[in-house]
Amino acid sequence: MLGSIRCRLAAIFDALDSPPVRAWLERLMVTGAAVGFLVHLVVIGIARLFPDLPQTLFKGIDQSPLHAVYTPFSVILFYEVMLLVFALAASHTGEVAKQYQIISLIVVRGVFKDIGGFENVENWLAEPAAVRAVLFDMAGAVLMFLIVTGFTLLRHVTPKMRTHRDLAAFIQLKKAVAVLLLVVLVTLAAVNLASWAGLAEWLPVSLAPPPTDLDLFFFPRFFEFMIFTDVFLLIVSLAFYDRYEYVFRNAGFVISTVLLRVSLSTPKPYDVVLALIAMLYGLAVLGVFACFAAIERKRNPAAFAAPGGHEAGEDGHLAGHR
Repeated sequence: MLGSIRCRLAAIFDALDSPPVRAWLERLMVTGAAVGFLVHLVVIGIARLFPDLPQTLFKGIDQSPLHAVYTPFSVILFYEVMLLVFALAASHTGEVAKQYQIISLIVVRGVFKDIGGFENVENWLAEPAAVRAVLFDMAGAVLMFLIVTGFTLLRHVTPKMRTHRDLAAFIQLKKAVAVLLLVVLVTLAAVNLASWAGLAEWLPVSLAPPPTDLDLFFFPRFFEFMIFTDVFLLIVSLAFYDRYEYVFRNAGFVISTVLLRVSLSTPKPYDVVLALIAMLYGLAVLGVFACFAAIERKRNPAAFAAPGGHEAGEDGHLAGHR
């Protein structure tokens, strides 16, 4: 019974991960970002040109045109989270790299929002506290970009081990979990959007809490699901691939994800600091893992794949399934 459900969910994942669907999602993301940006600009323009209109119509709308960048970034971030779900079934390190990218984009989006929140952009130096916050986030975003670059480089230079195990069941399970997580993602986004728009008052506060910070939106709750998902896959993977270095690396990535989740609920500027610590920890874990794998390859070259050959992927499954 469970095997049949797993196979069906895996088939759904394969259909969703096909090139035509990916291309359609990309077009939808671009269109949504462009339309959202233009609509936001129009709303801001109406609010500024007609100040006598009832202000309840523009409640929560910042009247700076720069704030309109917030909307397309929100669409892009949602698309990036979808890609994170797809990466979950491909490789663990790819999923972690995508988490880091999402956090860095959240910080970048916050920079645009903060700049748009200046009372007088032409005289921005008159708001030193706001300027310091923006500059701190800008520096943090660049450092995150640097960490993601180093993490990606390490991913591709780390020696990969050969595997002779039949990991088809594990790959199917990861795909099934990814489909379920995608359902959770869409549900969380819909519930939070309805809550923000005041259309979900009938839902319990625990399910649809009014977002106090639009920069975060549904991300804290989604990252909680990511933590439990990573822990579940870590436990299940022990039945297929229980080498010490892989267990330690994957456990380290879970710790990094936990720290990222905590950073989303931490006030500024400590949120960026904690996120950087989480990313640096993940980078350090992957770096030590790469050194360990290099030592093992020198000790036992036959256990590692030649370039272009079949190899164990970053989770121990065949690279061809990434």
